[in-house]
Amino acid sequence: MQTIRIGLIGAGTVGTGVLKILSEESARFEKEYGISLNVHTICTRTPSKIAPISKLFSKVTVTDDYKQVVGNPEIDIIIELVGGTTISEEIVLTALQSKQTVITANKALLSEKGEIIYRTAEENQTEIGFEASVGGSIPIIRAIRNCLAGDKFLGLYGILNGTTNFILSKMETEGLDYKEALKLAQENGFAEADPSFDVEGIDTAHKISIIGSLAFGEKIPLQNIVVEGITKITRLDIAFASDLGYRIKLLGLVRKLDGKIEARVQPVMIPKHHAFASVMNETNAVYYKTAFAGPGLIVGKGAGALPTASSVVSDLIYYGSRRGKNLPMEKNRFPKASISEANQTEARYYLRFNTLDQPGVLAEIAKDLGTNGVSISSVRQNESETEPAEVVVVTHPCVEASISASLGRIDASEVVLEPSVAIRLEDKL
Repeated sequence: MQTIRIGLIGAGTVGTGVLKILSEESARFEKEYGISLNVHTICTRTPSKIAPISKLFSKVTVTDDYKQVVGNPEIDIIIELVGGTTISEEIVLTALQSKQTVITANKALLSEKGEIIYRTAEENQTEIGFEASVGGSIPIIRAIRNCLAGDKFLGLYGILNGTTNFILSKMETEGLDYKEALKLAQENGFAEADPSFDVEGIDTAHKISIIGSLAFGEKIPLQNIVVEGITKITRLDIAFASDLGYRIKLLGLVRKLDGKIEARVQPVMIPKHHAFASVMNETNAVYYKTAFAGPGLIVGKGAGALPTASSVVSDLIYYGSRRGKNLPMEKNRFPKASISEANQTEARYYLRFNTLDQPGVLAEIAKDLGTNGVSISSVRQNESETEPAEVVVVTHPCVEASISASLGRIDASEVVLEPSVAIRLEDKL
């Protein structure tokens, strides 16, 4: 029986979930995996709040000082659930330098500070597990590393933020506007008081940078990802998308185009008949395309105490079993990716214009689009006897630079009342 002594730093929602699973399932883990997971020390800012669950573990130490945990020779694995990129970086680096294995759910830390963290792990011949950093309970890290190791990735697509997926779902199914859906998400605990990290696409960008780098074996820096959030999406866009046979999702994608990596996070329209479009509310999903196995879809709960904690515990079992075995270390450091020019990728576009209701408006829009080489596939206009009129154009495939140039001219004209909206159509998932 292999005994692993654990130091947990951060006993919030996910941390208490980890403790709950360990208190209930440790005997089964011993029987099935031959590993004894012993909680040695719990570090939390509010020790009194976790007293009921900490009492379930014999001889456990509870402290509010993480320095009693990192570097402690009596602790084999550190679970870092503090979040952020300041104290957490110190915790992780010190633990790795002390040859303690690290388990973390901190996608921001890995995405922004991964290079120094992975290098420190290599230099000290110790490991870091981060299954819980992307997609909560979805086992995408292990799938990329192990299950699909014999394949070659062509594309990786993620609905990886439960907050935005919940908001977009409610805008569609209940006819809410953005602010109403956001308020509902906050009331249900899916959105923070300041939701910008989620709704502006930053959270998804952190996650897609991590799994994209693993899938393609090329480092995809956060600053090289095109990032756009959902705050400009309206009920009209949701309704028009539905009429056209699409559903709007905040999508993180990484794919190979002509030897270069395209990496972006933005709202896109996905055909309703695609299985990916059926992922609703706070559920997360990762859709992938590989050269040999073809496409696949993994769906699961992307957040929450127990779903995320289950991924942390799976890492505990996996990396705990590897300690002391002198096994080859997993590769986390890669050469920097060659990134495709963001505005030169090609797609069809949905364009919505808020215009004056007068003769010649459509002709002027069509002229500006044509001047920049944008070909129109279809045009729709809402029936209204009052201004503004809503004009929707769906284009043939064109490069993003042409769309940007066209909208710059159109939005500067006197016939357009508000900034235009452009959403990519992902027809070839």
